Amino acid sequence: MTAERFVEDVLHDALCLRHVACGPDFAFGYRRGGDVTFLAERTGELGMGFTSVPALADAAGPYSSTRIRRLLQEGYPERATEELGRPWFIRGQVQHGDKRGRLLGFPTANIPLGRHLEPARGVYAVTVRLPGGYTRPGVANIGRRPTINDGQESRVEVNLFDFDGDLYGQTLSVALHKMLRPEQRFAGLDELKAQIAQDAQQARMVLNAELAGI
Repeated sequence: MTAERFVEDVLHDALCLRHVACGPDFAFGYRRGGDVTFLAERTGELGMGFTSVPALADAAGPYSSTRIRRLLQEGYPERATEELGRPWFIRGQVQHGDKRGRLLGFPTANIPLGRHLEPARGVYAVTVRLPGGYTRPGVANIGRRPTINDGQESRVEVNLFDFDGDLYGQTLSVALHKMLRPEQRFAGLDELKAQIAQDAQQARMVLNAELAGI
């Protein structure tokens, strides 16, 4: 779709927008044929307001989706939160797993990554938004479980603190707050279980400190 058609057919006719805002380097339409100057002119001709929003920046340069993706892939979700204005989250439907977490004393809700960006593999302090709008703290592993080595693709396995409800088939949003450690292989399940307990304790401390504004 050409930039002209997008403005007229989508923004004006279909969405009936009164005002449009975009960043200073916005480009759209077939082969990115429309830019900020074109959008400002055409929206004005169609009676729509227009605002070009200046880029936010710090000493490292302007905020951008590329930079935020890099922060997540390098294991810094808290810095991505600063630039997004909210925690980055993974949203998906809980699927049945092998119940290995339950056997270890830490039942998990298993969510495939799907088309989400895969952040750095490892363990995270998280909050989970449940159906109905309730939010629970927890600890999550993102990766391929190298200790078990079951050949599955990367996924999110989240243990919700002080929760024993049935989540199978429900859609959850898992917000990443801080990476606690990278993914690693353990000598056996007993060593893995001990580490998960430490991870859970550390995640509680991180989330409690964040809640207290420390």
